Amino acid sequence: MEQILNWRKGLFDSNYQVFGNALLKFSLNFSSLKNSAIATTQQGIYLLRSEGFSNPETKILNNKNEVIAIIRYDWLNFKAKISFTSGEEFDWGFQNSWLSRWSLNNHKDKQIIYSSSTNSGLIHSNVDDDLFILTGLFVREYYSRILYGFILLILVLSMTRSIF
Repeated sequence: MEQILNWRKGLFDSNYQVFGNALLKFSLNFSSLKNSAIATTQQGIYLLRSEGFSNPETKILNNKNEVIAIIRYDWLNFKAKISFTSGEEFDWGFQNSWLSRWSLNNHKDKQIIYSSSTNSGLIHSNVDDDLFILTGLFVREYYSRILYGFILLILVLSMTRSIF
């Protein structure tokens, strides 16, 4: 079953809202300074908590504090692998060089394609599971924050170098 969803987020915040047929399906609210989030769906509430720096991963916890998935990141290639406790594994990756199109795919029968403009976008999915869909948005925001931090670091270094 193909479905098309709309998503949007604030300009200076990282709170996502996903709509299907003009109705709110779920929301994803990020912590300000951490790469962690709380997702509220019709199926339940989930906590996405990131850990580690040299070997980063994010654990997805349900409302009983049970790990239901782990996201492992490949920083050099801007990719991620999501392993669910059900045994399903998905690959996440950008589809273009502008980083405005990305996908979540199990290379069998489930695929979710995301596209974005400034603060909104579309989701084309043949999966009717909110948890799979929100995972793709979370990974995108994770990499966006890393890119913004890197750019900020470069700007600070270039400014301090010119001062001294």
